[in-house]
Amino acid sequence: MRAAETGCMPTATRVSEQSASARLAPAGLAAILTAYALPVMCFFALTVALDDIQTDLNTTPAILQLIIATFGVAYASIVVLGGRFGDNIGRRRVMQVGLVAMIVSSAVCALAPNSGVLLGGRLLQGVAAALVAPQVLSIIQSTTAGEDRVRAMSWFGAMAGIATCAAFLVGGGLLATNLGGLGWRLIFWLNVPVAAIALLASRFVPESRSQARAHLDVFGALTLGIAVVLFVLPVTEGRALGWPVWTWVCLAASLPVFAIFLGAARRAERRGATPLLPPSILKTRSMKIGLLIALAFFSVFGGFMFIFSLVAAQNAQLGPLGIGLTLGPFAATFLLASLLSSAQVNRDGIAVMRRGAAISAIGYAAYLVPALLTWPDLHGWQLALPGLLVGAGQAWLVVPLFGTVLAAVPSQQAGAGSGLLLTTMQMALGVGSALVGTIFLSAGGTEEPTATPLVISLGIVIAALLGIGALLRRLREAAARDAQ
Repeated sequence: MRAAETGCMPTATRVSEQSASARLAPAGLAAILTAYALPVMCFFALTVALDDIQTDLNTTPAILQLIIATFGVAYASIVVLGGRFGDNIGRRRVMQVGLVAMIVSSAVCALAPNSGVLLGGRLLQGVAAALVAPQVLSIIQSTTAGEDRVRAMSWFGAMAGIATCAAFLVGGGLLATNLGGLGWRLIFWLNVPVAAIALLASRFVPESRSQARAHLDVFGALTLGIAVVLFVLPVTEGRALGWPVWTWVCLAASLPVFAIFLGAARRAERRGATPLLPPSILKTRSMKIGLLIALAFFSVFGGFMFIFSLVAAQNAQLGPLGIGLTLGPFAATFLLASLLSSAQVNRDGIAVMRRGAAISAIGYAAYLVPALLTWPDLHGWQLALPGLLVGAGQAWLVVPLFGTVLAAVPSQQAGAGSGLLLTTMQMALGVGSALVGTIFLSAGGTEEPTATPLVISLGIVIAALLGIGALLRRLREAAARDAQ
């Protein structure tokens, strides 16, 4: 039976760009995973330090929200371009440039005397992340095959979950210790040695690039960047600002700009040129359905993380370190499930994803038990225990999903495919946080005397996961057709 027919990643995928001696060694895998942890931690870690930043820099809540948003907007708007740079110039080389930029930008943020300099540093951090992140997936795709690729993708998925939890745990721990009286600046200083270690270890990563080097699609880069900014900025800022008129204008304007970008890309590909994001990447049904599943999954995950942080801080009275510790069971089972599922993913990845969606839904439903029994007063352990199920379920869902989506992308377009997946992830996180977060707050949030806001929000999350289960049945059928 063909791999696509069972929904698993191909076990005999040919590494067309590399010789057998240029496969990704364990030391190289460790280097790129360390590099990938940096963008994830940059996105989440700063949320635990907002109060300290506001006090130290004497800034406003709107500026604080912009400090968070600037990184995400810069990252999402150029990550596809970063992937294309890697395809053309060399993925290891571009990752190294991104790591140097991460070191410089983190130092700028750590030394920022005011919010303006901090905003500039966060912008540069977003650019650095956009250069680093797509290379990690591209390097895995272009330098591994078969079981090695499944194992590498499992580690990649595990690192995504670990880095998310570590962002809260490490960030909270640094704020609690306040080493040298540096406070929130320690969060940025931590990035410097981590990026330096990844940079030094990158010599173990084999270089790879597309055999057919394409000219830079300047128009595509500009239009995609503008479209993503018009979409991500209001989605990220809208809730905090009360959805002013300009947020709706930007959202409406993003649609025709996206249409212009896609139309130009189709025309360019018909002429034989290579656009920034070739529409042929989306020609398979399995790729389209896989991206739709990724959009749904990361939307509900972004929304849940926003709500979890509020409930843990205000209802369970936990500080940043306590929130990180509460996420420990989630991180532990995410890691274990990611690493132990390799053989099952190789046999039938879609079956693993369906099991993951079901277990995730059960785990989220488990949060309703303490909410209905003791709301509005909660304890940290009540929030930690359901994480055991949620972590395992999400690992079984997201790790095979990465491989399924990228398996449909030719290795010469690995950077563009990785950039598309990461852009989808970043936009979904913003949409989920804004949509689910707005529903939660509109229903009364943490101050509501009943658990109704949490019940409604978790109901949305659970419904989305059940919908993903239905989409996975269609994904199996689409993969079988694509393989014919």
